[in-house]
Amino acid sequence: MPDLTGQTWLVTGSTNGLGLETVRVASSRGARIILAVRNEALGQKVASQLGDADVLRVDFSSQASVQSAANQVTEQVDVLINNAGAATNSRQVSEDGFEMNLAVNLFGPFRFTNLVLPRVKRRVVVVGSMAHKQATFDLDDPHFERRKWTKPAAYGQSKLGDMIWGAELSRRIHALRPGVDVQLSHPGWAATSLTNPTPSKALNRLFDVGVAMLGQPPTKGALTTLYAATEVLPNNSYIGPDRLYEFRGHPKPVGRTKEASDPRLAAHLWDLVDHATSTADVVETKP
Repeated sequence: MPDLTGQTWLVTGSTNGLGLETVRVASSRGARIILAVRNEALGQKVASQLGDADVLRVDFSSQASVQSAANQVTEQVDVLINNAGAATNSRQVSEDGFEMNLAVNLFGPFRFTNLVLPRVKRRVVVVGSMAHKQATFDLDDPHFERRKWTKPAAYGQSKLGDMIWGAELSRRIHALRPGVDVQLSHPGWAATSLTNPTPSKALNRLFDVGVAMLGQPPTKGALTTLYAATEVLPNNSYIGPDRLYEFRGHPKPVGRTKEASDPRLAAHLWDLVDHATSTADVVETKP
């Protein structure tokens, strides 16, 4: 990790798991931290344990909350890390009418990033997931209003959406603001609050055993995020662990699915999310 003195990092979902480890390391290297979190009290507790840190309350399931939070970001930000995420155990709908995984993992970060982007000086990091490799994105029924909802399908679609959005955002930023780039990462199989995928405590204990055997703790899972935030990389790189089918290990560039790299799908998805959030004009390419 380089010396980050003089840099400001804005990290979403930074009160636990990967986000918490990310801000701990960045702060220890001298960065000023803005914790964008839903639980303000917990955010203040984390901030008190860091160096120079402030708390920004934001609920990514609410477009109004995202708008309000973005309006409060008035200082220059060196690195914006989109780490916040959700994985629900049943189909839920946000106050804006979006399927909840999409609302928190894609629609909220999309709007927040676009609104904050004029104040980002160097890099945007989008935290993806291995789950995108088993997913498809249904542009005709993204909110599971007609097709059957399952947790793997909904979560995987939202993380595939992150991958597609990140790639398209990198293309648009590169054309408009050459000094800012976009990088993507995934933590492998990390022991976070998203690891427990069922309502059953017994089944979740089995998953915990699996993570202990094959995965890695958040301290290691956060390495890919930190690498993506600090290393000199080609625009739109994707960083993951280097061992055991990307379940664990040290950061390195890794591959993504064909669907995650499809420019036509990216253009359609961008239009879909822009229609829901009405903020994409901030990063529209030059004519």
